[in-house]
Amino acid sequence: MDFQVSVPNAPQLVAAFQKAPDTAVPILQRALSASQAFLARSTTKGIVPWRTGFLVQTFQAVLTTGMLRWYPTASYAPFVEFGTQPHMIFPQNALALYWPGAQHPVKSVSHPGTKPNPFMERIIAAAQPQITATFATALTQIVQAIAAQGA
Repeated sequence: MDFQVSVPNAPQLVAAFQKAPDTAVPILQRALSASQAFLARSTTKGIVPWRTGFLVQTFQAVLTTGMLRWYPTASYAPFVEFGTQPHMIFPQNALALYWPGAQHPVKSVSHPGTKPNPFMERIIAAAQPQITATFATALTQIVQAIAAQGA
C-alpha cells in the first residue's frame, strides 16, 4: 500500500514543468529533497511506535526524478502499520514452542491478532504543512524562472 503526501498546486507545477522542464526539474528535486528532511524530522518516538527504537532507525529514503519514497525497511513494519488477523503460531525449527511457565509441549498457539497502528499516516500529517509550503515556494520559483526566461 502506498501513502501519499498531497501537493496542492500539482496541476500548476506540472504545467510549469511542461513549459520548461530544464528549469523546473532542479527546483522540484530540491523540494523533494527538502521533503525528505521534513519526513525524517517527523519520524520520531512520539509518532512511530517505540519498543526498542529499531523501527524508527530503519527508515530509508529513495529519491528519483520526480518521486520520493520514505519507508521503513524493518520486516515487521507492515504488521505494525496494518495489524494482523487472528492466526495460529506453530514451531518453526523445533517440535514444540517453549516459554517459561507453559505446560509443555506446546504444539501451537492461537494468536488473537494485533490492532493496526497507522504510524505512516501520522508521519505524513506531521510533515504535510512544511511539505506544502516547500512546494508552494517551488511553484513560485519555477514561475519566476520561466518569466525571467521569457523576458
